[in-house]
Amino acid sequence: MFLIMRRIFPSLPVASVLIGFAGQPAILVLPPALTALYVLLRDRIIRRKVGQAAWPSDGFARHVLVDDLALLLCLTLLGLPLFFAGVMLRQYLLA
Repeated sequence: MFLIMRRIFPSLPVASVLIGFAGQPAILVLPPALTALYVLLRDRIIRRKVGQAAWPSDGFARHVLVDDLALLLCLTLLGLPLFFAGVMLRQYLLA
């Protein structure tokens, strides 16, 4: 469950470059939004599995959520310059 995020997060910058290369700024928010939805759903699954366990288990679920959301925020902010890099690459190749 935790290892899938290692595969999703590196794809976000690549998606920003590809969206910029395609020239579609309207769908720039789609990859981070879908990733945030997945992170929040995964948090609910983790908390459901914790059930009536002690507070440290709930603390671990909070730690995972905050860590994933912080990384998602950083990658989303990094996506905007990468989007413009994709746009410039498209203009360079079409010229």
